[in-house]
Amino acid sequence: MSYSSNPLLPKARAQAVRLVVEDRLPLSVAARKSGIHRATLWRWLKRWEALGYGGYISHIATNSSRPHQFGRAVPAVVIDRIRYYRLRYGRCATIVHAYCKQEGTAVSLSTVRRVLYRLGLVIRKKWQRRYRPPVPRPAVTKPGDLVQTDTVHLTSPSRKYERTYLYTAVDVHSRWAYAEYHTHISQERSIQFLRRAQAYAGFRFTTVQADNGAEFGVHFEEALKASGTTVRHSRVRRPNDNAFIERFNRTIQEECVGNTNPFTDELYGKVLTYLAYYNDERLHLGIQCRTPLEMLQR
Repeated sequence: MSYSSNPLLPKARAQAVRLVVEDRLPLSVAARKSGIHRATLWRWLKRWEALGYGGYISHIATNSSRPHQFGRAVPAVVIDRIRYYRLRYGRCATIVHAYCKQEGTAVSLSTVRRVLYRLGLVIRKKWQRRYRPPVPRPAVTKPGDLVQTDTVHLTSPSRKYERTYLYTAVDVHSRWAYAEYHTHISQERSIQFLRRAQAYAGFRFTTVQADNGAEFGVHFEEALKASGTTVRHSRVRRPNDNAFIERFNRTIQEECVGNTNPFTDELYGKVLTYLAYYNDERLHLGIQCRTPLEMLQR
């Protein structure tokens, strides 16, 4: 009989053995009445005798199917490194595998995923939006060809009617990012923000894409066009048009803002520190586990 994890099987084994031990039936007759082969019943009887059971037979437990040796077990050192990178950076299995590869730890991506699952460090998959066809956009061949910008509205449960803001910008080619913390937003602030972002980046913004918010209105568009920058707006209620900046908005909120009170000046310093880490050190899945700085230096 093949291995089975049926919870009723231990009791069924005991009933079959009881026909032989207590009812004194021949082995072949007891096997026929139990619906099993006589050799199987013989093995169950020997197990009962080996276990030294006496008197009433209540159950004969199922043996564990766990192998006695694990010839290809993942070394404990590798598991410790996977756990270390997961807990330090909180990133997915692909990024953890890239860090292990950088330091010379030989492990496959599938093994990293399996170890994270066994350690209970896997994050539940988020709800996926239904697919929409991509929107045509300018060809992106070098940094600055397309820069997406947006604002993140920060609120607090105790002051939900008050808001502070994060201005964000991402270069689609290199994934280079820039952000600033502000207590107010306006078209003039948006213009100044992009000028500082361009100076910080060191390359010219050829095309800037924004949504249809009030801070990216006519004055904003005319000011950028006067400086030689083309302005492109996304479609209304189509956040996928701004996919790169929307993803960065989520990343900076999860990894930088976190539980920080958005109504304190603490965010000024945190944002600047996080930008240095994001552009110079943080590996990015969209650019084959490189950093934005490496993409700019290519």
